[in-house]
Amino acid sequence: MQQSREIVILGAGGHAVVVASILIALDHRVTAYFDDDQQRWGQKLLGIPVLGPISDAVSSGVRHAIIAIGDNRVRKRIAEEMDFEWVTAVHPFSWIHPEVPLGPGTVVCAGAVVQPGAAIGAHVILNTKASVDHHCRVGNYVHIAVAHLGGGAAAADGAFLALGSTVLPGVVVGAWATVGAGALVRKNVRPGTTVVGVPAREIAPSEMISAAS
Repeated sequence: MQQSREIVILGAGGHAVVVASILIALDHRVTAYFDDDQQRWGQKLLGIPVLGPISDAVSSGVRHAIIAIGDNRVRKRIAEEMDFEWVTAVHPFSWIHPEVPLGPGTVVCAGAVVQPGAAIGAHVILNTKASVDHHCRVGNYVHIAVAHLGGGAAAADGAFLALGSTVLPGVVVGAWATVGAGALVRKNVRPGTTVVGVPAREIAPSEMISAAS
């Protein structure tokens, strides 16, 4: 069992509350949140105060931290800019095969499953009920929502798999690509692109703008 530690959380949104609940369940002591949204300063989440901007965290005196921000690029920037000992948080009601490596700063939420032979990078979010099957590769800064990677599939650095999406066995989702909610991915996804639908198809930036308007 991991030794109990004092930890600060970088971010104070909804995901941060989930991360705090995991750390508390693991008997860690969360001392504070830090967030760049001034409207959150002075609030308490699960009884833990939001003290100020993320830059203030370095002067808190706490050396262990975790980034609780859903945006993959923001997590990457903070991880590269700040000097902390990054904590890995695994909910006690998840299941990770004992031989699976988990990178620093990774969060595994309740109900997530990671099977033998898989490998998980740094600062990854395996969200509630996410599943990563045998021999999958999950790069750094990936976010897998309530989504599923079939056996031998891969999600490269910074990929985002939205709610209800499924990547079939052996398929690769490229770096910083996005898989839309409910998509069924049957073939490799090019880096930096977005795919949606059943079966998933790549959409152009103009289509994304039209859908948002």
